[in-house]
Amino acid sequence: MVQLSVIEGALSETLYTWDAETHRTVEMRSHPREAGAVSYVDAGRGAIHRLGNPAHARTRAVSIHIYGVAGSQIATHVNDLLAA
Repeated sequence: MVQLSVIEGALSETLYTWDAETHRTVEMRSHPREAGAVSYVDAGRGAIHRLGNPAHARTRAVSIHIYGVAGSQIATHVNDLLAA
């Protein structure tokens, strides 16, 4: 499990799914995340996401990310090398 908590400012979170046939991510949806927002995603390929400041943001954003998986499993799938 991965938890994201926005402490200050605003972020935009985009979630992706993994397409095993094409070995690519596919955008599923985007959500605005304001201060106080909390989101959870599963570990592994279920946690592929991107965070960024929205275009209209004029202040900094501060967030905390908590990874609730064994240390040996962090980034297990993120850094996979796949045959082209």
